Amino acid sequence: MLFVLIRKLFWIIVTLLILSIMSYYILLKDPLNLLIYDDSLLSYWHYLQSLLQGDFGVSYTSGEPLFNQILRVFPATLSLCISTTLLSLLFGIPLGFLASYNTRNVIGKFLTMLGSLSLALPVFWLAIVLLYYASINQWEVAAVGEIHPIYEIPTITHFKLLDMFLVDVDIEYKLKITQSLAHHLALPTLILAIPATLEVMRMTNEQANFVMKQNYVQVAQIRGWSGFKIWRRHIVCNTLPPIIPQFARNITLIFAFAMLVENVVSWGGIGRWLINAVAVQDYNAVSVGVIVIGVFVLIVDILASFITTLLDPSNKKEWYVR
Repeated sequence: MLFVLIRKLFWIIVTLLILSIMSYYILLKDPLNLLIYDDSLLSYWHYLQSLLQGDFGVSYTSGEPLFNQILRVFPATLSLCISTTLLSLLFGIPLGFLASYNTRNVIGKFLTMLGSLSLALPVFWLAIVLLYYASINQWEVAAVGEIHPIYEIPTITHFKLLDMFLVDVDIEYKLKITQSLAHHLALPTLILAIPATLEVMRMTNEQANFVMKQNYVQVAQIRGWSGFKIWRRHIVCNTLPPIIPQFARNITLIFAFAMLVENVVSWGGIGRWLINAVAVQDYNAVSVGVIVIGVFVLIVDILASFITTLLDPSNKKEWYVR
């Protein structure tokens, strides 16, 4: 157990070091930073100490501390990822089981074929098409941005929906803000949920098909168990835990797709912020963005591994392997 823990910590540290090195060399692309840093190991060590202290420097375009900018834009992207993940799990898991249950008829084959298109959908093109279609049909969800400009929410946690409930204002005003937030969140969530749902459906379908071929399922059929009992006792319980790490991979895909979609729907997240930083050659912002995104992906992977170990007994043996 101790050996496995040390091994995991070692690879986490190695990953963080690689991210910091990439970030440092991006920083050196700016001639102004060469006045402070150079290619020496001592200079890199000073930069690493600054990162560990939460000192990300300042943006050369606005002069604002980059730490404050990250706190402002990252929750917007995270809100989009959370809503998309919940929607994809809500529809993707039942559709995956439906495809597996009907694997020999037209419905199952159609859903299986649809699931194979999950990563083939160009999400940037899909965002433009859905935005155009919603606009010409005058859908209320065709709104761009995070909230209508006439509304103002005091910043507390930087999550607008949460901040709206924390502020002490009239209930009718809160309802209007909630409606505006929902209108602006609906379209980007729908855009991202289409490939994410198809990917969850594909993963669930493949794992359920694998479980249905196991001996204990065939023994249950021979014993005369009903289909509902077999699915409840064996297939569902043995399908979901092994695909939790794949759900984590799906979250990182949603995060990557969200950074592309943000520029289309004018969503004030880290993706749009990074694109603007690249456009004006703000290497300080790009350098910090690499660190933040890498750490986020690493945290998601660690949490997925931990939850899988708790839920799937077959993975607990890894903690005792010498």
